[in-house]
Amino acid sequence: MLKPGEVTLLITGIIRSSPGELELAGKSLVTKGELKTGIKLLIKSAREYEKQKRILDAARIYRYIGDLILSANPQALKDARPFLLKSAYYYLDILEREVEAEDSNLELLDEFCSNILRIFEILGEENKFEKYAKEFAVMYKSMGDTYMKKKKIQKAIESYEAAYRYYKIIHDSAEIEDMASILLDLYGKGAEIFVAKKEYQKAGETFFKLAFIVKDVFGYDEHFMELMENAGRNYERAGREWYADGNLYYTSKSFLSAEYSYLLAGNSQRTKLIGLNTTKMLYQLAGEYRKEGFMEELGDTLLMLAQSLFALDKLLEGLKTYKNLILEVEATLEHRYRIRKALLLYLAAKERSRNYLEFVEHMDFYAKREAYAQAIELAELIFETRYPEIKKGLQKVEGFSPE
Repeated sequence: MLKPGEVTLLITGIIRSSPGELELAGKSLVTKGELKTGIKLLIKSAREYEKQKRILDAARIYRYIGDLILSANPQALKDARPFLLKSAYYYLDILEREVEAEDSNLELLDEFCSNILRIFEILGEENKFEKYAKEFAVMYKSMGDTYMKKKKIQKAIESYEAAYRYYKIIHDSAEIEDMASILLDLYGKGAEIFVAKKEYQKAGETFFKLAFIVKDVFGYDEHFMELMENAGRNYERAGREWYADGNLYYTSKSFLSAEYSYLLAGNSQRTKLIGLNTTKMLYQLAGEYRKEGFMEELGDTLLMLAQSLFALDKLLEGLKTYKNLILEVEATLEHRYRIRKALLLYLAAKERSRNYLEFVEHMDFYAKREAYAQAIELAELIFETRYPEIKKGLQKVEGFSPE
């Protein structure tokens, strides 16, 4: 740990540095445990970004500072609040500019909207959260309409998907129904086109999305299950094409998607058949990656193997495989999220639960922004209240259990 005199010399030495250098120095100090000194440099960095009109960087750093304060002390909301609010309003300014651009970057818009809503969620400002969620929904719907007029179908779909998601957040039933109708039509036509073109992977993905929209309208019923059956068949066809090309990795990925689609469709026979083939290939791949020392690929393969075993109702074997991943590769937050998502899908199929599928969608919303910790927390809510034995099993495997 740095002594007071050393801290003063350090800050004096870099006070005229660029905002990027100040940012790196601040983050380095935070990593070394010098939180207060690190935050001082980060604030200086954010102010320098402001002077240079680099508002996106300033918004990013202010959000980072707020998160740092709360991670060190979850009760310090009052201290974090000014930094988080400044970040939110900067993101709003940038959002307005991006929307006015001739061809908006939808990924950037999504990032800005997510940051704004997450900040107001953290601050507990429910009115502002709902206000902006509604504004974003209206914005995306308008963008979707514009893209449709310009025949930019893919961008229209992405815009309508975002609008649908935000209308669901604020529980606007009339708009949810309207957006569902639009997406059902677009997904339905898209699925037909992909099947006709023999683009089976895309067809599977589209049928899977279509099923989740139908779930919102009819619940976990025969309509949902029929579409999942179609998703499974197309994923399976895609996997067989990969197998014919000799690519076991992509065969396994497509087959794993087919396995879960069939599971959600209630087709136990196809789930078992595809699942057994998938696990066989994944065991083979894991052995090859282990032998060659390809540890990142080994981790991904062991994760998929655990997921496949869950779908086959082999939870203990799946958890054992997950344990091997932790021992051999080290699990990341993304690994932990994907394991829990697979378990929730398994439970959704087992109980035919629309509610669990809603949780999966919320988890995906966070995971898409790499907010894996929040996604994990959502799954834990289900495990803690309904499946304590699964929670206990995960804690034991991940090393958080005293047993």
